[in-house]
Amino acid sequence: MQAQSSPTPAAQQKNAAILLIDDEEDILSIFKNSLKAAGYSTYGFINPIAAFVHFRQNPKAYQIIITDVRMPGMSGFELVRKIRRINPDVKIIMTSSFEMSMNEAKRVLPSLKIDGVVDKPVGLAKLNDMVKNLLESSKWMQKVGVSNGAPSSFTCLPHF
Repeated sequence: MQAQSSPTPAAQQKNAAILLIDDEEDILSIFKNSLKAAGYSTYGFINPIAAFVHFRQNPKAYQIIITDVRMPGMSGFELVRKIRRINPDVKIIMTSSFEMSMNEAKRVLPSLKIDGVVDKPVGLAKLNDMVKNLLESSKWMQKVGVSNGAPSSFTCLPHF
């Protein structure tokens, strides 16, 4: 009888699902291509309200959420607050066209409990490194039989 080996942390990272929210379809496409090339499962929305409805229906499906700060219909800040009420453990990275350091974000918006800030234009290597580091530091990888149940394709949904 052979013993089954546990997946390595690197292999478990590749099972990670990432929810992307940005009202700029081109940005979503760039994020998606970069993160998919790194082996992650991605699902995206251009409409933050639709993204929240989807997340509310799938609160444990994603290990990381990457959202823009400024979007029509609902700001990234409001979206993060709503997400945190449902799943306080999900890792969240915010992207912004205006410079905002992680220390500044934590000082000004401590209730958001964000895990990372990336300025636009985004350095994709920096974004990929941040995702990798968040996954390495998170507890989700230690769960037996990681199954995220997230959709395996990327979809841009139109604004309502």
